[in-house]
Amino acid sequence: MMRFAVSALSVVFLAGGAQFPVAQTGPGAIPGAARNASPIVLPAGTRIEMAVTMPVWAGRAAPGDPLYAQTDFPVVTQSRVAIPAGTYIQGRIEAVKRPARRSSSGGIDVLFTKIVFANGYVVELPRPGSGSGAQETPATAARLTVETTQANDLLLDNGAQVEIALAAPLALDAGQVGASIALSHAPEPGKFRSATLCRPTPGSPGSPGTPDTVIPGSPGTPSTTVPGGPGMPDITIPGTPPTPPTVIPGMPGTPSTPGTACPAAPIVVRSEPITLTPQEIQAAGSTGNHR
Repeated sequence: MMRFAVSALSVVFLAGGAQFPVAQTGPGAIPGAARNASPIVLPAGTRIEMAVTMPVWAGRAAPGDPLYAQTDFPVVTQSRVAIPAGTYIQGRIEAVKRPARRSSSGGIDVLFTKIVFANGYVVELPRPGSGSGAQETPATAARLTVETTQANDLLLDNGAQVEIALAAPLALDAGQVGASIALSHAPEPGKFRSATLCRPTPGSPGSPGTPDTVIPGSPGTPSTTVPGGPGMPDITIPGTPPTPPTVIPGMPGTPSTPGTACPAAPIVVRSEPITLTPQEIQAAGSTGNHR
């Protein structure tokens, strides 16, 4: 995952006193009139569709771990592209629910923390506790319900489809967004390969085959001599020659075949907004820092 530096973060005040974070500058800074264009404002509830770009392993996932995703469809408001397809979304895992025995469901709570555009423009998303009093800005967080089992080594696979909704209005620098559009590329179909680990199984043991079948031959019979009478020669009756044994070939054996079992990829079946308190965020951060 590329990391981009953000030099400053300001707040734009719109009608009604609402506050929206807008990243001022970055590697893709836009000079002149474009930088002074009115911000693009995404209303609360705007849905963002994305694909996970790094798997979440069932056995190792813990609060504080990062979650990386990439938008696979542009977000448009008032006929303007606000978030191009291919923009990166970063989040942090706040809670993990692994599937219980004989259960086909697991879950992950995620706090989404920033949006990283292709030109380096970075927007930090509000966190619980940001703002003050009645103006406190809600954070964008979601509970992902995943169809999986204990046999699966993943909770989220590469390319897992996730949809989130912004918890608060978000203002974006129109010039920065415009500069990122030409540099953004939606994930190509088939880009994401499953990270699930296939396990060896006993497979087929093969067969030993069957031995040759031998039918014994005949030993033959000796000649028989009948003595002749006086002045008469002996009479010899020829015997029968022996016959060799008959061999019927058996069936050759078959080699054993190793087996492989590949668990099916987990599927995100539901994504619902949740509210996280500052205490929950602090606890998850502490867990992540001391793992």
